[in-house]
Amino acid sequence: MKTGKAADITARLEADLARYPEERAQILIEAAEEWREAGEHDRAIALLDQVVAEGGEEGGEARVALADLLFGLDRVEEARAQLDTLRRERPPSASPYHLAAELLEERGALDESLTWFTMAVSRLTEEELAQRDGEFGFAGYANNVLAGRRRVRQALAMPPDELDESVESLADRAEDFTRALTPRAVPQEVRVLFWPRDEIAHAHTTWPQLVQHSDADRVVAEREAANRELSETGAARITMVPLTTAKLLEFAARTGEDPADEDTRLACLNEIVEEGGAVAWPPARNERCWCGSTSKYKKCCGRPNHPVG
Repeated sequence: MKTGKAADITARLEADLARYPEERAQILIEAAEEWREAGEHDRAIALLDQVVAEGGEEGGEARVALADLLFGLDRVEEARAQLDTLRRERPPSASPYHLAAELLEERGALDESLTWFTMAVSRLTEEELAQRDGEFGFAGYANNVLAGRRRVRQALAMPPDELDESVESLADRAEDFTRALTPRAVPQEVRVLFWPRDEIAHAHTTWPQLVQHSDADRVVAEREAANRELSETGAARITMVPLTTAKLLEFAARTGEDPADEDTRLACLNEIVEEGGAVAWPPARNERCWCGSTSKYKKCCGRPNHPVG
C-alpha cells in the first residue's frame, strides 16, 4: 500500500474523531472498512476489535463487520465465532442481528439468515414499530427489517405469514399515497441525476461547467439539503440516479451526442433507471448512504443537522 494513501486514511480518521467525538465507534468502523478496501486487513481488524471491546450497539455492529472481513479472508471458523459470541451477548438493539442476517443472506446461508432476521424483528422497539403506521412507514427501519425477513422466506419457498403480508400492505399504502398527489402539486416521482462522492472531483475536472465544485462534501451536502426541501414540499418519491464520467462518456460516444448537453444526460438517466441502477431516497437509517460513502445513512447524510459546505 502506498504511504500517501495510508497517511490520508490516518489523517481523515484523526480529523473525524476530533470533529465528531460522540460518533467515535462508527468512525472507527468506517475507517476499518477503508483499511479493508486498501488491503490492510490487520489494521482493519485492530480497529474493529477496539469497537467490540467498547461494547454497545456499535460493538455488536463491529462484530458483524469483523465476521464479514474474516469470511472474506477465508477464516470461516473465526468469522462464525464472532457471530456465535454476538448471539450469546444478546444485544438489545435490532441492528446487529439485522446486519448479521444480511451478511448470511449474501453468503447464501438462508436458513441461518432467517433465524437472525427473526431475532432482529423481536428486538424492534415500540417506537420503530409504531412508525410503520405513519405516512412514510414503508420507508422506515422496521419495515426494512421485515422486508428482509420476507425476502429470505420467499427465497426458501415459504408461504407468506402475517408479517410478510404486513410488508405488502405498507407497500400498497406507499402507492396509494403516490396516487393521492394531485398533478398540480408535485410530480409523482422526482428523478435526480447525481455524481457519487468518489466521482465528483473527476467530473469537475472533465466538465467544470456541469460540476462547479470539486469539494465532495459540499456537493453531497447540497444535494441532501435539496432532497429534504423536495420532500417537505410533498414529493411522493425521490429516486437517485448515480452517474459516472465513464458511463456518460460511453453513452455519448454510443449515441453520438454531446455529454455536456442536458438532453444527453436525461437520456442517460433513463437508461440507468431501466438498467436497475437507481437508488431510493432516503435510505433506511441503517443502510449504506446514497452518496457512495461506506457509512450508514444515519451516520452520513442522514444526520439531523447535516452540514452544507
